[in-house]
Amino acid sequence: MMTDEGKKHLLKRGFIYSVLVALFTSLLLMFYIVGDVTAQSLDATGWVFFLTSCLSHAGLVVLALWAVVFLPLVAAGLRRLPVGLLVGLSSLLTILVFVNMQVYKIYRFHINGFIVNMLMGPNAGDIFDFDTKLYISEGLMLGGLLVSSIGLWWASSWLARRSRPWHLKTAVGAWLAALVVANGIHVYGAFVAKPSVLQCVRIVPYYFPLSASSLMQKMGVERHTLSVSGMSGEGELNYPLHPLHADTALAQRPNVVFILIDSWSRRALTEECMPQLYRLAHEEQWYQNHVSCSNGTRFAVFGLFTGLQPYYWTAFEASRTSPLLIEQLLSEGYDFRAYPSASLQNPPFHRMLFQHVPQLRTETPGCSAYERDQRIKADLMADLPQLKAAGRPFFSFIFFDLLHAYSLPKELLTRFQPSWEYGDFARLKNDMDPTPFWNLYRNSAYQTDQMVGQLIGELKRLGMYDNTLVIITGDHAQEYNENHKNYWGHNSNFSQYQIGVPLIVHEPGRDTAAVYRHRTTHYDFVPTLMHNYLGVTNPLDDYSAGLLLNDTTPRLWHFVGNELRYAFLVEGDTILTKEGAGYVEVTDAQLNPVGNYRVQPKRFNQAIGRLNRFFK
Repeated sequence: MMTDEGKKHLLKRGFIYSVLVALFTSLLLMFYIVGDVTAQSLDATGWVFFLTSCLSHAGLVVLALWAVVFLPLVAAGLRRLPVGLLVGLSSLLTILVFVNMQVYKIYRFHINGFIVNMLMGPNAGDIFDFDTKLYISEGLMLGGLLVSSIGLWWASSWLARRSRPWHLKTAVGAWLAALVVANGIHVYGAFVAKPSVLQCVRIVPYYFPLSASSLMQKMGVERHTLSVSGMSGEGELNYPLHPLHADTALAQRPNVVFILIDSWSRRALTEECMPQLYRLAHEEQWYQNHVSCSNGTRFAVFGLFTGLQPYYWTAFEASRTSPLLIEQLLSEGYDFRAYPSASLQNPPFHRMLFQHVPQLRTETPGCSAYERDQRIKADLMADLPQLKAAGRPFFSFIFFDLLHAYSLPKELLTRFQPSWEYGDFARLKNDMDPTPFWNLYRNSAYQTDQMVGQLIGELKRLGMYDNTLVIITGDHAQEYNENHKNYWGHNSNFSQYQIGVPLIVHEPGRDTAAVYRHRTTHYDFVPTLMHNYLGVTNPLDDYSAGLLLNDTTPRLWHFVGNELRYAFLVEGDTILTKEGAGYVEVTDAQLNPVGNYRVQPKRFNQAIGRLNRFFK
């Protein structure tokens, strides 16, 4: 057994070793930015944030190893086991950081289950076809990292004999200072969307600094747009791939009314529940296999207006890039009007998507979603005569919120019974009868249907319907435990019950109804509008991840989600979900696990190539 003095010395040596490993690991993290386009746009604040992020993130991980693995075992009187674990895990950490840097430079994301799945698969050589020299050089570098990590343990012995208490206190103080500085800069940078800060977050692997935008807004801190010369539309984005060209002779420039219904489930589009829209679906173009690009509002709306995967949200936010669709509409002289029920400031669509729209309406007064929905419907109907008289093409975006909020007056809950009076989420469990909750949703859907029907009726009454492109869809769907996995609502999985939404389109000049059963996606709106109605002649791949709505080409490897948690929908609606922790969960369309699934490297590589093609 060790004496108390021996324990103190070993703990001190282990702590010094952890400090050395943290410094070494942070140096490896700093090399991630070498050759990355982000380095070209960093100002002093961005560099301070990046460097302190590397120091604090590495320190947090390594010191956690010391506190969780090393300290308890030494306190228990053990010597060799805690030393072996600390040195072994620290060596593994540095090797993983180095290997991850190589993966990041190829794929622009960090090691996750997709990479592990491919490496373990029988066809890994289809992508990772390395020659002998590369294996040797890689082995030498990894061996060097292992030797360095072990060497730091011997260096810690020399330093432990010569260090003083104030040396250790200084190291802890420096780490805490880096932690505070990095998170403080990010809190401010995220609030004001400072490009040089936001662009760095993606580089550091699995790094999640603090944000407090909502708190700062409640405290009355002014959110202003920072003036950064040359940043707008620049940075790491290469969007579009080539400058847009529009042929004025091809541009039809119809009026556009974009009706978005929050949390709209396909199951609600029935004659009993939504009679107005059900009838309209049979009269117009009904896309019955339409899917969103996310299971939440923020990223679904982003995909609708950019035509790109929500994977690009941070890059758009950092570079303050405006969606090409919005820019093209404004350049064509469109009068852009927004009618939001929920605020466009949270999520920050006002600066993410509509930053150049003059006199943008961001809020609607009202005590409930039902009141606000009634208000935006009335406001758009009241504006239609003025829009018609002005003679300019207009784009009206109206966003209903009732299906998401469940805020109906009691007297409107009678159509479908039994019905809850509000969303009692505390009662939700896997074996409960969903009928009362589902009926609350259906009662809300019926009222939304009445409002949309009145709006369509007013367009027809004013003689504007024939010259107006009307798009009616949902941002995402709403699940009511249809898969019997205890999932309710949205933002929790990528099955059809959370991403499958109705889509009804009225095309100007088209009198024949049609039903489409091929898969279409939110990414298809931008290319369809740009190509069919605004005269843009570029190949669709120049500016979008989508196809034309009437294109029956299979949408395989459909990306849905965001940077942190996303999925690919592949053949047979198999769902490959990359969870936030990095592992991959493979399920069928009903969320049942699929065992022994192997990612096909060639198809994965093609999908990632398409996903990353708008990065420089």
